[in-house]
Amino acid sequence: MLHARVADYDPDWCDLLYERREIFEAYNKGLSLVPTSEFAWFRGNLSRNSPRTLAENGDVAARVLGRIRAEGALSSLDFEPEHGAPKDWFGMPENVVRAVLEAFTVTGVIGLARRAGNLRYYDLLERLLPAELLAHEVPVREQLRHKLLSRYRAHGLLGPGGAGGTFDRIAPPQGRNELRAELIERGAIVPVEVEGTRGKRLVLPEELALLESPPKPTASVAFIAPFDSLLWDTGLLASLFDFDYVWEGFFKAEKRRWGYYVLPIVFGDRLVGRIEPRIDRDRTRVEVLDVWWEDGFAPRRADGFVDAMRDALRAYLRFAGADRLDWAPHLATEKWLFLTRP
Repeated sequence: MLHARVADYDPDWCDLLYERREIFEAYNKGLSLVPTSEFAWFRGNLSRNSPRTLAENGDVAARVLGRIRAEGALSSLDFEPEHGAPKDWFGMPENVVRAVLEAFTVTGVIGLARRAGNLRYYDLLERLLPAELLAHEVPVREQLRHKLLSRYRAHGLLGPGGAGGTFDRIAPPQGRNELRAELIERGAIVPVEVEGTRGKRLVLPEELALLESPPKPTASVAFIAPFDSLLWDTGLLASLFDFDYVWEGFFKAEKRRWGYYVLPIVFGDRLVGRIEPRIDRDRTRVEVLDVWWEDGFAPRRADGFVDAMRDALRAYLRFAGADRLDWAPHLATEKWLFLTRP
């Protein structure tokens, strides 16, 4: 997501921010990077699962926490795997050590010390954040309002009900309605109408000027990750951009229209197609498995698109740490049109 939104993004930047203790991870719709200055608004968690996980696996939890306390930052691979009641997303038995580490993180006992690729290392929270930050207490209701506001802020044009689990882990519907009403009363969000969409949308007051007088879109291309906030409200994508998108990662192969990890292609202020790149780190290459263009969009005839697409592909190679771009055999036309080198 950062790669699509931040020019020349380098994943090492986040490692540096972890070292400086300027960011931490928190669940906010999905797993998110949050400035440590906002820690007090994210420390409270209403999850029933995490305390239950710790209670049901008390012996494992005690061993894991004891070792972290004695040895410092550890990952799940530093422990022998143990299996029990917790299940992963697919209903399979989960490594209890990983479940316990997650539960301790959600309940604010430990935090992420660093990453090594996708491997996370955890340490006691008091060793990661300043004492004055940990001592800052914010009432739970204020935390919930802050989280609700952050999701409206992240998307930009959410409706009152959100979409696709937008407001998960905040409050039940009635509680969210009350929190939203408080935000509107305080002027933190403002209802607006958007031509071509149904119902009210809620935006930040400082964004009204952008809606009334939007800047001219730049002729650049970005590949949008499936969990990007732009894609939360698929109904809005359909009504506003005439773009039909569902992430098919959890679908069986035979049920997919597109592919496993397909990224929408944004050009200026239009969604013009989809691309399925696969990063092959062992061979330091990116494979383009397929490309689909929206009806009526012709890459050659769109002013500035070919050069912008080449720039986006080069940026993706840098992001992937790859030195070669390989195209599937049936994409010979695209390979010729977007000839790209790092």
